[in-house]
Amino acid sequence: MIIAHDQFDLLKILITMLDDERNDIYVHVDSKAQDFNADEFVSLTKHAGLFFTDRISVTWGDYSQIEAEMILLKAAVKNEINRNRYAYFHLLSGCDLPIKTNDEIHRFFAEHQGKEFIHFSEDEPSRSAMSRVRYYHIFRSNRNLFYKILAQFALMAQKILGVNRLKNEPINVWKGTNWFSITDDFANYVVSKESEIKKIFSYSYCCDEVFLQTIFMNSPFKDRLYMPHCNNNQLACARYIDWQRGNPYTFTSEDFESIISSPAMFARKFSMHLDKEIVYKIRDYIGDKVNEQQT
Repeated sequence: MIIAHDQFDLLKILITMLDDERNDIYVHVDSKAQDFNADEFVSLTKHAGLFFTDRISVTWGDYSQIEAEMILLKAAVKNEINRNRYAYFHLLSGCDLPIKTNDEIHRFFAEHQGKEFIHFSEDEPSRSAMSRVRYYHIFRSNRNLFYKILAQFALMAQKILGVNRLKNEPINVWKGTNWFSITDDFANYVVSKESEIKKIFSYSYCCDEVFLQTIFMNSPFKDRLYMPHCNNNQLACARYIDWQRGNPYTFTSEDFESIISSPAMFARKFSMHLDKEIVYKIRDYIGDKVNEQQT
C-alpha cells in the first residue's frame, strides 16, 4: 500500500521493483496532485495486481493522513474476497524503495509470520503525544496564517479550560513511525475499528504517528510485536530510516553501501530531484541480484 503525492517517476520505479506475482499493489495519490496521470501506470506491472484507490486531499498533520491509510487498508481487505488472503500489509511512501529482492522480502516475513512490524518511539505510552489527541486541533486542513493563528488561540483556550477528549476513552496513547508491515488478522481488526478510529483521532494533530500504535497497544494483538521494547529502533518495522541527519534524511549516492548492507526490507526516503543516481543504483543492484538468483 503506497501513499504518494509527487515524484511520480520515482513511484513508477517503486512499483516496477515490487512487480511480483505474489504481490498486489494499492496506491493512493493525493487529489491535489495535478500532474498525476494514471494511464502512464497501466502497463507498468506484468505480474502484480495494481489498484488505484479513491483519492482525497491529504494535508500534513491532519486526520486526512489517517484517512488515506484507511482507504488503502479497506481497499486491500475488501479485495481479499476476490483474491487470496494476504500474509502482510505493508504501508510505504511513494518516496520509498525496497532494498531486498522480492524473494528475500517474502522469505523474511514468512520466517516471522504472525509478528507485527510496528515501530515505537518509546517503550512507554507517550505523554508528549497525548496532547495531539486530547484537544480539538481545528482548521488543520486550512494552513494559511489566519487559520494557524486561530487554531493556536483555540488550543490555548482548551488548555485553560482543561479540555480532554479522552476522558471517557480508557486508552493510553503510543507513538512511532507511521510506516508498518502488519498481518492480515491485524489489518482486518484495524478496518473493523474504523468508526472508533474516526471518533478518537478526528480533530487530532499529526496522529498518523499515533493511531496505529495506540490501536495496537489497546488490542488483543499487543503481544505479537516483532521487536518488543524496540526503543526507537526503526528495524522494528523493517525499515531503514535515518532520523539523525534529517527529518528524515534523504539518501544520496554516498549512502549506497550503508543502504544495501542494512538488514531492513525497505528504505526511505529518496528524491529524484536531489539525487536520482542513488535510485537507479538501488534499482539496478536489486535487479542484478534477481538475475543472479534466477541463474
